[in-house]
Amino acid sequence: MQIGVLTSEAICFSTSLVFHKSLTREGMRLLPAILGAIFISDSLGILLTQYVFTRDQLGFNLPYYNIVTTLVIVLYGLLYLRNLKPSLCRMVFGFAMGLFVAFFIVNVLWIQPLFSTLHTFSFTMGSLSLCLGAGCYLRQLVQSERVISMHTDPFFWISIGLFAFYIINAPYMAMYNYLLATSIDMLIALRNVNMVLNYFMYLCIFLGLQCANRK
Repeated sequence: MQIGVLTSEAICFSTSLVFHKSLTREGMRLLPAILGAIFISDSLGILLTQYVFTRDQLGFNLPYYNIVTTLVIVLYGLLYLRNLKPSLCRMVFGFAMGLFVAFFIVNVLWIQPLFSTLHTFSFTMGSLSLCLGAGCYLRQLVQSERVISMHTDPFFWISIGLFAFYIINAPYMAMYNYLLATSIDMLIALRNVNMVLNYFMYLCIFLGLQCANRK
């Protein structure tokens, strides 16, 4: 399933490059860079795990995953800061993202070490922050006079995908360490749900890219 997710990332990244002029017009100049960073980092992580860190995969995967997932949340956060129009929404979301970055640093230094623990706390906080941004954008879209934009605005579909993925992953990551110690079967089942949500998220991003191209 990991290869399937990587393929989905590659499709969305390549599509964003093809439609990059439309994305610039839609205020999503950062999206190709974000999708490219995700695809390259995941590909690099798989290659390094398979061919370089074969004897200590866990020791490599933990810090790599902690750093990459944090950067992805920050990059998506920057995308929302560019697309949230009401100043109050942008200010609240910017404050939430600032808290997330600050908490990530605190988490690394004093709570969950970078090299030995999965960053479930900061990831949960970052997921909720992105859900706040997606929710604010969807609310902004619904309240606008352009009702039809809900079906043609590319960022609408992107927000749907991100919101669905991160709103489910927030409780999943919050319970991760507990389930790891008490119920491996439940953890595996939720991990499979996580994979399905990945596909759904990239499907929504792909639909959003198609909307941008049509406009």
